[in-house]
Amino acid sequence: MPQTGSSNLNESIERFSDILSESEHQKILQLQDQPSPIGIRLNPLKLSPQQAIQELANRYGWQTQPLSFCQNGWLIRNYEGSPGTTIEHRMGQYYLQDPASMVPVSLFDIDHPNPLILDMAASPGGKTTHLIDRTFDQGFVLANDASRGRINALRSVLSNWGGVNQAILNYPGENFGSWFPETFNFVLLDAPCSMENLRPTPDQPMRETTSDERLRLQERQIQLLKSGLGALKIGGELVYATCSLAPEEDEAVIDAVLNLFPDAIQIERISNKIDFDAKGLTQFQGQSFHPTLTQTLRLWPHITGFSGFFCALLKKTQPIHITQAEPPQRDFTKTHLETIQCDIKKRLSQAFFDQFGLDLEQILENLDVLIYQRYEQFFLIPKPYLEQFSKLPYEYIGMPLGTWQNDTFAPSHLFVSRFGHQFTQGMIVLDDQHTKLWITGRDIRQPKTDLGPPRTISVGQGFGWTQSWAGEIASQTTSKFTTTLLNLNIRETVD
Repeated sequence: MPQTGSSNLNESIERFSDILSESEHQKILQLQDQPSPIGIRLNPLKLSPQQAIQELANRYGWQTQPLSFCQNGWLIRNYEGSPGTTIEHRMGQYYLQDPASMVPVSLFDIDHPNPLILDMAASPGGKTTHLIDRTFDQGFVLANDASRGRINALRSVLSNWGGVNQAILNYPGENFGSWFPETFNFVLLDAPCSMENLRPTPDQPMRETTSDERLRLQERQIQLLKSGLGALKIGGELVYATCSLAPEEDEAVIDAVLNLFPDAIQIERISNKIDFDAKGLTQFQGQSFHPTLTQTLRLWPHITGFSGFFCALLKKTQPIHITQAEPPQRDFTKTHLETIQCDIKKRLSQAFFDQFGLDLEQILENLDVLIYQRYEQFFLIPKPYLEQFSKLPYEYIGMPLGTWQNDTFAPSHLFVSRFGHQFTQGMIVLDDQHTKLWITGRDIRQPKTDLGPPRTISVGQGFGWTQSWAGEIASQTTSKFTTTLLNLNIRETVD
């Protein structure tokens, strides 16, 4: 670790001298000489995680260990090649994530069949994809981020993951409580923080943080938490999380909101959801916190081996007073998205069945989505958005379905990547030799196929969209797909 980073780490650890023993202090320092653990969360929308992790481990020489607190999460202990460079990763079949970052979404008790979910500070999107997984894409997720510069990263991650019941927003999170009081079944607030996690990495070195900075962050975190609780339904759950172990940003924030709304929220016990003995603090540097703060989760690096993290699961028991305000509005017709006629829907359904053996009607019913059209393109749009938020401007929504090419329907790469494993025909399967050529951007000469253009391509367990003609398959690797998809994204088009 660079000398500056090491000095900052020692200063941070020294702040906890009344809490951590000298032995614990040394354990945290010793961790810095060890590689950070790699967590992997498999995508249940595209594959069977239990089967896929074995196949991936065999294919790439991984040694894996399941994470007890995350259903589809594993640690990769050893690997021969970087897990971030595989075709499966590029196709959104798994997400690489610090294991501690898998904890917050794992804490929710999601038993509602079609919940409304708000992710208040969503980018880059890892926890948002986890929220989508927890409902198997049958809940509707509003993924918001206040930073315009972080929206493209969020859109890229969510598009690649393959969720349909989602919309991306770009608003200050502090407004949702007044805009949408008592609306959401679940709210995730992964709050902006100092990142004082006591486990720096080369990509995120330890930086100096001051008391003033932590207190400024605390004030914003309190306002965000008040907003999230205002937007939460009575009986709903909110997870507050930070990748900081600074008590000013953790226990002090929860304590402040408990004092504001003492009868309206309660901290839920989560010790039964996690294997680590990592209770929250009830005092720090002369400040005392509510005794129920011991039911929060303080993930110290020397206890878990992961990055430092803080989590609290809150339940709303009574209304809280927040002054209501009108959210931003626009006429939905300004998006130029239009409902399709029944005969067009039947034609699309027949095309999917004839070309791919896929029951499109069943997908629409299972996911509770509708087909809309904008000019020559077709899209899947979530019903919950249309029913409850149709006037709210968005950055991205749903999923591109595809376009007609003469008498053949060409589904979007996103649709094929998500639902291709359900296709029973119309597929070209590449062997290992051709796969290596295809994923490096080279066209495939003389493929063994009698399928006409265009068709689905299957690479290992991944599916994509390709063009085939005159004995050649045009390469459209994920990087090329991404360029195309940026033009296909279902963004607002307001005149």
